[in-house]
Amino acid sequence: MNETRSDLTPDASLLAGRDDTRSRALLRSGLLERAGETQFRLIAEHVRVMLDVPVALVTLIGSDRQFFAASPGLREPWASEGATPLDMSFCRHVVEDGRPVIVPDAHRDPDFCDNGAVEALGVVAYLGVPLRLGNGELVGALAAIDDQPRPWTDGDLKRLASAGELVMSAMAERLSDARWRMIFEQLEEAFILGRLQRDETGRVVDWIYEEVNRAWYALTGLPEGSAVGRGVRDVLPGVEEEWIDEFATVVETGEARRFTRRVGTLGRWYEGIVRPVGEDRFTVIFLDVSDRLAKEEALRNNEARIRTLVDSMPIGVALAEAPSGRILIANRRLGRLLGVEPGSLPAISDALFAGLREDGAPMAHDDHPLARIASGATDSAAMEMRTGRPEDGGRWIEVQGSAVKDRHGRTVAAVVAVSDIEGRKRDDEQRMLLNHELAHRLKNTLAVVQSIATQTLRGAPDLATARASLGQRIRTLSQAHDILLAGRRDAGSVEAILRAAVAPHDPDERIRLNGPAVMIGPKASLSLALIGHELATNAVKYGALSAPEGNVETRWTVGETPDGSSVLLLDWREAGGPAVEPPAQKGFGTRLIEMGLPGSASGSVTIHYEPTGLHCRMEARLNELQSQDEV
Repeated sequence: MNETRSDLTPDASLLAGRDDTRSRALLRSGLLERAGETQFRLIAEHVRVMLDVPVALVTLIGSDRQFFAASPGLREPWASEGATPLDMSFCRHVVEDGRPVIVPDAHRDPDFCDNGAVEALGVVAYLGVPLRLGNGELVGALAAIDDQPRPWTDGDLKRLASAGELVMSAMAERLSDARWRMIFEQLEEAFILGRLQRDETGRVVDWIYEEVNRAWYALTGLPEGSAVGRGVRDVLPGVEEEWIDEFATVVETGEARRFTRRVGTLGRWYEGIVRPVGEDRFTVIFLDVSDRLAKEEALRNNEARIRTLVDSMPIGVALAEAPSGRILIANRRLGRLLGVEPGSLPAISDALFAGLREDGAPMAHDDHPLARIASGATDSAAMEMRTGRPEDGGRWIEVQGSAVKDRHGRTVAAVVAVSDIEGRKRDDEQRMLLNHELAHRLKNTLAVVQSIATQTLRGAPDLATARASLGQRIRTLSQAHDILLAGRRDAGSVEAILRAAVAPHDPDERIRLNGPAVMIGPKASLSLALIGHELATNAVKYGALSAPEGNVETRWTVGETPDGSSVLLLDWREAGGPAVEPPAQKGFGTRLIEMGLPGSASGSVTIHYEPTGLHCRMEARLNELQSQDEV
């Protein structure tokens, strides 16, 4: 025989966390009194013999336990205790489904193999039929149980159903109207016994309240006595059609349904189960869940606001469970930092733990700050690391995390903040490079100063002259550095360098500078500044600038050599001064001028001591002058 099951999933939220109201009501009904067990036991013993099973049960289902009105053959201690939790009950499914439940072999049935009754009560084969009160309310089951697999037959089911009729008759005898009313009224859930109302074509147009309990009035807020005998359209004007259509569907299909729906006229939400009981009648049991749904909605809204806030943060944020370290929540920024899809938590977790150390080696999982916190090794941790693969170098991030503890001080989660520090790391590298370069330039500058001082002191006739010459040359060197710093760090303008070099010697502006804009490197800039200073100094002392009418024409151009290379041509031509002659002994300044512009192996310097004045001509390849090499 095929197994018969309902597809109804019991609504645990109707029972979870509530007082055992239905259980107390059943106890007060007298159905479970020891003095009244005899009749139920006789029927159960009859079932054992009739179906040849070791155990037969008459059960009543409370809100969190099943009670045994009779249990011949049941194992101890459960037979003496007279009840079991619902997770050790097959009979609860009979009540929840509202139809017989047939299980040939619980070990092979995925719906029952994990039921506690299999191990504790020895339930292997199970056959159960529902027990109803006179008003149609399901209260329990009559069950036959075998400790071996058994293929139940249609005849087995018919015989058990007949015995079930005897049990229900016995229950009806025991339950006086007053006793039933006590149970009915003490239920905290609202209860309805209803009957469909049809038009002349048989179409359902309304349903009538045949009976409701006191809790129904409390949960709807309507006056007591205002519902029984009236239709739902009359009691609740404007009620939604779904309340009529769904109850009609339950009656016509014979299948129970649960619902969560709002009654607009009352402004309340209700959650419950509706079951068919035959002859166009049905029962409904429900709770007011308005407050719960409002809290859930508020929680969802709050979570949405928090997620919006977290997603808008400029840093990556993740929450991980402890001790596994599995990522539970991560914002979009974290996904972007790690280069993975923002919504993919597994990908984010893999990328976050796949960190690289500063040397590019993969980081051990247990060394990661998140893993250390989640494992309980520390309450907080921070680390700088790279993300990505060793072959591409990764991206620098900083991970800072803290433990989330429960009220007992146990770590239950870890929260981490992940910052992008790639820019900071680049700045640190650049700063270190600049520091090294500054130190290098200072050493080179000191070497130049030392060389200038040595040459100046060696050729000076006395200390005062040496002091003056050295001071002027160092100032010229300083001005050349200023020009380099004012422009690009690694280049200076020919015009600016010459103007700064000759300015202290030319208050009347008799040195004319003329030429195109040409940039040269730091080494050539310093040399040109010193050469300009020496030429101007000699012009003031011995040349054109020593006479009132004297002047200097300084011109530079960019030419081209036969091989197509660009060259800088610089002319220093003095006029209007005294006749000049080659010096009898060359000093440092003259030797410096004759060295020409450095860095050009093919460059040249010519000095002519003409009657009209000194004429100095220099030539050097432009690409060599623009080299970034330093002195």
